[in-house]
Amino acid sequence: MTNLQLSKESWKSLKIDLQKEWDFITTDEWDRTKGSLKAIFGLIETKSGLHQEEVKSKLVKLLKKYTKIF
Repeated sequence: MTNLQLSKESWKSLKIDLQKEWDFITTDEWDRTKGSLKAIFGLIETKSGLHQEEVKSKLVKLLKKYTKIF
């Protein structure tokens, strides 16, 4: 996963969607990623126990709303 940094506005909105999808990850944990996609990916992978490809697929779906890169 690339280390793309989201704008503050995009990060705030994305964080809401991330919290809905992975509600067992705390707000503090999300905040520590500072919107870094590499950190977000690593956090989800570590906390969820999901396979990398599954995490990537779910994350890319959410990111499409906030960036044109994907």
